[in-house]
Amino acid sequence: MVANLIICYIAFVQAVFVVTVFVMRKQKMPSAGLLSTLMFLIAIDIGIVLAKFSFPEMMQGIFPYNFMVFAYGPLIFLYTRATLLKKKTQSAFTLLHFIPFFFFLCLSFVLKGDTFVFRIQQFRDSSMNLPIQIIYAALSYLSMATYIFLSLSAVSSAKKNIEDSYSYDITERMMVWFKYIAITFFIVYTVYTLIGTMSVVTGNETGDTNILLVIGLAFFCFSLVCFLIFSPEVFTAASGSDFDSDSAYKQSYVKSAIPKETLDLCIEKIKRLMEDEKIFRKNDLSLQDVSERIKYPKHYITQALNIILKKNFYLFVNEYRIKDFKEKVADRKNDHLTIISIAFDAGFNSKSTFNNIFKKFTGQTPSEYAMNARGRTSP
Repeated sequence: MVANLIICYIAFVQAVFVVTVFVMRKQKMPSAGLLSTLMFLIAIDIGIVLAKFSFPEMMQGIFPYNFMVFAYGPLIFLYTRATLLKKKTQSAFTLLHFIPFFFFLCLSFVLKGDTFVFRIQQFRDSSMNLPIQIIYAALSYLSMATYIFLSLSAVSSAKKNIEDSYSYDITERMMVWFKYIAITFFIVYTVYTLIGTMSVVTGNETGDTNILLVIGLAFFCFSLVCFLIFSPEVFTAASGSDFDSDSAYKQSYVKSAIPKETLDLCIEKIKRLMEDEKIFRKNDLSLQDVSERIKYPKHYITQALNIILKKNFYLFVNEYRIKDFKEKVADRKNDHLTIISIAFDAGFNSKSTFNNIFKKFTGQTPSEYAMNARGRTSP
């Protein structure tokens, strides 16, 4: 019991800290409210468990069902969709996703008994609670699994749109972040449901599954802080304003109203910007940056690249960076420079991304290419 209390206190403080950080942040994306709401509900969820451990008699019969699970799934999905696909969430239709949440919230004020943790005694003593618990367990897991699937589908749909807008490895980091949210919650609730169900089936209570849920949520909070520290751009760059939604993307290329002469001129200006000003060396170069420099709307640039050159923005810019890297490596006056320093000078901002892109473009690793270009073992 003492260990459970300590874990709950640590998890609760951590969740409150994360909520505070998100509320106080100055740079926010339009969908930040959804993520903040998710973290706020996590803090409440952990707080309820903490209260049950701290004051078991007082909390007896209060919030018997973990209704929060019916809010987590929709929030993860809406946050992913709003951020990556630029879908609006301020509509009456959006509230339909939360009907199960409000239903079980109301049910919690009606029913008594700590059925939330799959306690065996509740199954034995209450014929009314048994079918409700079975329905709850099935619906909660089905709800989470469904929304996780929808979230991962949104991530997959958005990948190309992001590559049409950014020239650096934010695509990879954003995909990791949104996949991480979905998969983490899926694993947490899969373990939570399986252990609870096994307790019921075997007739042996293996422990309070509340604490498993708290540990899982605390781990997510800790991971979120790590992402904030090491990859803060995933919370600001993907604001939904820098790339078109998937539907807009498909529509624009099926039938473009922009004259070919305009698209050709756009390509000419972009190439001049790359070749004369070497703007590709800016390691966080985005479609917005190019748009502001050549005075063309972003969707003009995107269509020009895709229709005329058959490339997205990410591919187009990194081709210039690789070409620049090759020229610098072959220049004997740069022999004193390391491979990675030359790569960074060319505009790359991640060693792993540079290695992956270079091999994809050339079929060689940077070290292999440098060794051949310099005629000696590269540093």
